Amino acid sequence: MIYNVQAIVIRKSDFREYDRLLTLYTKDFGKIKAHARSVKKPRAKLTSLTELFVLAEYRLFLRQHAAFGKITGGVILDPNPLIRYNVQKYYEACYICEVLDALTPDRQPNAEKFFLLKEKLELINKNNLSQTEDFTKKLLHLTGFGVKADVPIERSLQEHLAYPLKTVDKWISG
Repeated sequence: MIYNVQAIVIRKSDFREYDRLLTLYTKDFGKIKAHARSVKKPRAKLTSLTELFVLAEYRLFLRQHAAFGKITGGVILDPNPLIRYNVQKYYEACYICEVLDALTPDRQPNAEKFFLLKEKLELINKNNLSQTEDFTKKLLHLTGFGVKADVPIERSLQEHLAYPLKTVDKWISG
C-alpha cells in the first residue's frame, strides 16, 4: 500500500552507489526503515528529503511484513536548516535522534514521541540548546522506563540500552 505520512529522518546511511537507507520516525507507524533509490545521482529530485532532521510528508510504499519501505516522493514541511551549520546544534540533534532510535522498537506508533522529537528539533533549530536532558527524561517516561529521583539521567538511560550510544553527551556540553 502507498501511504502519505509525516516523518522525521533520524538516521541515514549510504547504500550501494546511488541509494540511501533511512530510519524515519512517523506519527502513524512509529520507527520505520525506508529505501530511497537513486538519491545520490546529480539530478536526483528526492535528495533533500533524505537529509537528517528533515520533517516532511513522505509518500511511502509499505508492505505489511517487509523490512523496508520505499520512498516514492514527498514534500518538505520543515528542513531544520540551522542545525547543520552549528556543530553544537548538530551533535545535540544527533544525540536526541540516536536516543530515540535506541529506545524505540520498529513499527510501534506513538504520536507523543513524534511530537516530542519535532518540538525538540524546532527548539534546537531556534538556538534553544541543552535539550538533551529534558528530551531523555520525557522519552524514558513515554517508553515506560521512568527516571528515579536520585539517579542521574545518563545512568538511567544506560541501564535501558542494549548497546552504548555513538554520540557522546559530553561532546554537547563540553
